[in-house]
This record gives sequence, structure tokens and C-alpha cells, in this order.
Amino acid sequence: MLYNLFFSTLPLFGLVLIGFTSGKFNLLNKSDSKVFLKLVGLVIVPALGIKIIGNFRYEFVNWYLYFYYLLTQSIIYFLGFSIAKLVFQRHFSEAIIIGMTSSFSNHLFFVYPIALFDFGPKDIVPIETIISVDFITVGLSICALELANHKKFNLGKILISQLKNPALIGLFLGLVIFYFQIKIHISIERLVNFVCDAGTPCALIAMGILLSYRTDKTQIRLSLVITLLKIIIFPSILFVILYSTNYDFNISRTTLMVAAAPIGAMGLVFASIYNVTTDAVVRSGVISYILALLSIPFFGTITPL
Repeated sequence: MLYNLFFSTLPLFGLVLIGFTSGKFNLLNKSDSKVFLKLVGLVIVPALGIKIIGNFRYEFVNWYLYFYYLLTQSIIYFLGFSIAKLVFQRHFSEAIIIGMTSSFSNHLFFVYPIALFDFGPKDIVPIETIISVDFITVGLSICALELANHKKFNLGKILISQLKNPALIGLFLGLVIFYFQIKIHISIERLVNFVCDAGTPCALIAMGILLSYRTDKTQIRLSLVITLLKIIIFPSILFVILYSTNYDFNISRTTLMVAAAPIGAMGLVFASIYNVTTDAVVRSGVISYILALLSIPFFGTITPL
């Protein structure tokens, strides 16, 4: 597993390095990174909903296992938000982004490809379940960001603004295709795949660009908090919950791998779109990618005594 993980990670670091070098030599700047991230958030996220939810294999879903994951994810989200808001005195929007970043994994482009090689189809379904339902949790986070950006509470405007919520759009389109068993034409399917494939390069190059800029000590401390919550505390809490409920670790192995994965891109993407400081997210991304080389194999092979 470590071998596959290491070599599947190298291209990801390569994309970050391309962005970092481009930023250092002024080939690309923060404005360019915002364009990349806006493309991911507004175009690629809905396309992912079509691709993932539209092809969801619900017959193998283990809802008890997902509930344990969601419970742990909610705990981490709350901890990340509370620490940012109460300890670091950050703005409500930034606290939401810290909560998102601490609790959302890079499952789609990090754990999922590795699991395809090392596990059978039924073991892959828990990862697909997390990816699919994360559209709801991301969508709710975007609602919270929208609420934080309105100076006056206006329920009508907030509800109307959700018609442009990319995660909810992706969820809706995916569910329509799934429920009505719509057969997408091969040309449209290829278009969706092309758009989805652009997600990782755009997000990681943007991360590299932002990494090339200096930041303050508070953002560095926040990045360490995010990394601690995501790489160590998240999988540890999930392990304790599974162990205390006598859950079969052979079934939950891939779910533990997702919990131990590095941060996902959604926090960075929507921080940029809603003009929230991205420095802590960017730095925690790089740190968590490195530490995940150890955390994923560890939690993916751990067996209780």
C-alpha cells in the first residue's frame, strides 16, 4: 500500500510545485489562483455530482458505517470551527472554512484510486458513499458561508442564492440521473469526464501559487491545528467508535483510510470564492499530504488486539 500511495502522490506534489514555482517567478499570481479555484467550485463540482451520484451503487451501502463516519466528521467540524472562533478569534466565515478543511478528506483523488488496486468492489462502496453524501455537507457549509456574508438576515435572498450553490446543483443533477436511470450520451459523458479530470490540476496548482506567498504566525498555527485534527484526531476518534461498538475492521478499513487522508480541496475552493483567508488551508494541505503517507497505511492496516 505504501508503495502505491507514494507513487500516486508524486504527481500531486508535482502540481503543487508547478504552482509554487509559477508564483515565485511571477508567472502566475493570487488573481490567477482565484480563477482556477472558481473554476473548480462553480463548474467542476456540479460535474462531479453528475459523475459520482449518477452512478452510485446504493445496493452495497453500509449506513451504520457511514453514520459512524458522519458522527466523527461532525465532531471534527465542530472542533475546528470552535478552535478557530473561540481560541484564535477568527471571523465566522473563516471559522467555517477551518471546520470544513479539518473534516473533509481528499477521498476522490487520493484514497479512492489506491483502494481500487488494493480492495474489492464492496470495500470501495464506503468511499463512494462518503464522496456522494459529502455533496450535502459541502452544500450546507456553502449555505452557512452565504449566511455569514449577508449583513442583514433575509431568508428569501439566502434561499434564492442557493439556486447557484454548486454542491446542491451537483447533488440535484446526480440524483435526477440516478433516480430516473437516465442514459447519458457518450459525448456528454466524455465532456463530464474531461471537466472532472481538470479538478485536481486546477486545485493543486492554485494551492502552489498561494503557497509561494508569505503568511503570518497565526495562519501557520491554524494550519497545524487543521493538520492535527485531520490526520490524527479524526481517524483516532473513528477508530475508538468502531472499536467500542465491536465493528468489523475488515469492513471498515477503507473508511478509516478516508478518515486518515489529507485535507480535501473544498475548503480552499470556497475560501477563495467567498474571499476568506486561505493561508492556513494551503499550508495544512501540504503538511497533511506528507503525513498522510504514514497515516493512511497505518489506519488502513491497523488491527485491534
